[in-house]
Amino acid sequence: MLNSLWSRNGKQIKIVLIIAAVIAALAVFWLVLRGVEHRVVRQNHLKDEVKAEDRKVTAGAKKKIKLNGTTYTYDHRIETWLFIGTDFSGDEEAEGEDYRGSMADFLLLAVIDKTDRTYGFIQINRDTITDVTMMLTDGSGLASADLQICTAHWYGGNPEQSCENTVDAVSRFLGGVPISGYYSIGMEEIPTLNHAVGGVEVTVLGDFSKVDPTLKEGETVLLSDEQAFTYIHDRYYVADETNVQRMQRQDQYMKALFKKVEQTFREEPKFLNSLYSQLEEKAVTNTKGRDVSRIISSMAGGENKGIFQFEGETKIGQGLDDGIDHMEFYPDETSVLNIMKELYHLEESEEQEDADEEDEEDIDEDESEDLDEEDIDEDELDDSEE
Repeated sequence: MLNSLWSRNGKQIKIVLIIAAVIAALAVFWLVLRGVEHRVVRQNHLKDEVKAEDRKVTAGAKKKIKLNGTTYTYDHRIETWLFIGTDFSGDEEAEGEDYRGSMADFLLLAVIDKTDRTYGFIQINRDTITDVTMMLTDGSGLASADLQICTAHWYGGNPEQSCENTVDAVSRFLGGVPISGYYSIGMEEIPTLNHAVGGVEVTVLGDFSKVDPTLKEGETVLLSDEQAFTYIHDRYYVADETNVQRMQRQDQYMKALFKKVEQTFREEPKFLNSLYSQLEEKAVTNTKGRDVSRIISSMAGGENKGIFQFEGETKIGQGLDDGIDHMEFYPDETSVLNIMKELYHLEESEEQEDADEEDEEDIDEDESEDLDEEDIDEDELDDSEE
């Protein structure tokens, strides 16, 4: 009897250890999340915990954001996580005043709705013009300017501060939505991800003849590790050179990679452990194993709403004031609002009219004070003339 019980317990311990290893491996990057969904579905106790948390939502627990001058509220239990892919433009090995963060080439916000058990992603154009804090190397920031959102990662005194500044810029761009955490990794690790699944198959979008003749537009190819980096990262001398088209290629690659990750995981479950070991020291993140476990538990069995991109207009400008033309993306306000409504279930605040009235009263009071000050100044002037 004892031997039988020990045997069963031993098997259970092994299963728990395997599940724990898989959850730990998920921290490498959001791209591997879907590969373990089927595994996590079987963790009924974790799913029950999520459902219990969902039931804790109480009336009046509404959060507010402000878009296009209008205040909106939402009461769904939502967590958001920002995934950042950086280029080679900075010097993140330096310290103090010599530190320079790299530009954020890739920005993806994962929006997990625990109330509806759905999730979706917002891919943000790196050239989006928005308010960016020009953080100093000591972590303080006294000024901000309308710049490409990718530049937020350039500021700060270390990689963590660069990520935090990027999180702040994304949050403000989206009306002040709270962002739970971040995960940043260099775009140079794309070959590692591609190699881990044995390459990803895509139908080539755009003309790559000037940068890689092996990538012929319209042909379906299994991308090598080098080709995968070129396909996702390069944009100069590729087609129209805009980040909008590069985002289309990134979206295409991610969807294909999802399927390949799931297939590879089924055939070789331990490959995630190897990938995690390779990337563990190269990632910058404020997430913990518990956070990752909660994310995966929430996503397991949930409905995937897909990847959203804001519509808008791309222009050439010199907003960086460096004398060089750069791409600038101006998102369409309606597009931003519609996508935020889809993922956050926004409702126009009932307090909107009251808030507007208060603003008008404040303006009236300010004007009254200004008039009083002018009257005082005139009296003082009259006295001095006498």
